[in-house]
Amino acid sequence: MTKRRAIAAASTLFVLLSVFLAFSHAQVATLNASDSDKVLFGRAITAMHNSEHVAARTLLETLINKHPDSDYVPRAKLSIADAWYSEGNFKEAEMEYVDFVTFFPNRPEVPKAQLRIDSIHKKAKS
Repeated sequence: MTKRRAIAAASTLFVLLSVFLAFSHAQVATLNASDSDKVLFGRAITAMHNSEHVAARTLLETLINKHPDSDYVPRAKLSIADAWYSEGNFKEAEMEYVDFVTFFPNRPEVPKAQLRIDSIHKKAKS
């Protein structure tokens, strides 16, 4: 009987821990309808520094969708690519870097984006 209780307790603990972690992670990406582009970008950069790449991308995509004319849009697009790159998802990163170069060809960050694209191509060859 004690073995069953131990298994039940461990299962319950696992479920509670999973729910707790899901809620704590979701709070990072909780969005307020009134968040300005500056607030969204700041929260996204904080998430990136904390290696919370999914939350960062969510915030950045929200910024792009809610504030399409914002001066932060090019930096948001580049940061989305950087988040994918940091996670090692080079296929997604490359697509985002190419989009950045295509849509914002005169931005000073274009050489950085091009270097990342070249880096991804070198990784693919090795």
